[in-house]
Amino acid sequence: MAARPKALTLAALVVIALIAAACDNGAPGGDAPAASVTAQPPATRTPAAPLGGKPAAPAPTPAPPPPAAPAPTDAPPLPPPIQPAPEPPVPGPPGGGRWIEVDVTAYVVRLMDGATVLHEIAPVAVGVQVDTGEYLSTQTGLFAVNSKVEGLAYDAPYDTYISHWVGFDADKDNGFHSFLKDASGAVVDPSTGRVSNGCIRTGDPEALFAFAEIGMPVWVHP
Repeated sequence: MAARPKALTLAALVVIALIAAACDNGAPGGDAPAASVTAQPPATRTPAAPLGGKPAAPAPTPAPPPPAAPAPTDAPPLPPPIQPAPEPPVPGPPGGGRWIEVDVTAYVVRLMDGATVLHEIAPVAVGVQVDTGEYLSTQTGLFAVNSKVEGLAYDAPYDTYISHWVGFDADKDNGFHSFLKDASGAVVDPSTGRVSNGCIRTGDPEALFAFAEIGMPVWVHP
């Protein structure tokens, strides 16, 4: 009976030794140290492509600023604009001497000596066209008597006759003459106004023929 307490004492010593060893391997105070945990950043997810498999368009690149304006340079001055040539002056009546005036608006012919009217013939016939530049036009301007034929002559465009021809516009073959006549010299068409093919028909061709001289000014105006 004396050996049983000794065995219990030995067993108790072993248990105490084991507990002490366990305590020596732990943290002071008997608590086990907590494991150190380092925080990790959240994983970056690559966005999935939209339906169709094409990635989203990248953000637009901002436009670069406009270039600075170049510094002004000392450029030579611009030449003055070219002015159009002035229109030639409209010829006026002769300043003196004897001359013939034709007013194509009033259908009047005047036999003049300077500023004095010696004889007036009205109404007369002028061209259907006036100042168109066509061959059949009565042109205005300053001309001169260039031919005279007194006798009866055939006028082909109208299949009639005329007399007392006094030419003055060689470019258009225009001149003064009588009203249209038949082969015997009788007037068959005394029309006046805008009716002729450019010539000036008058009802007093004899007076005009007697007054006109080669080189005499003829002023035709509106």
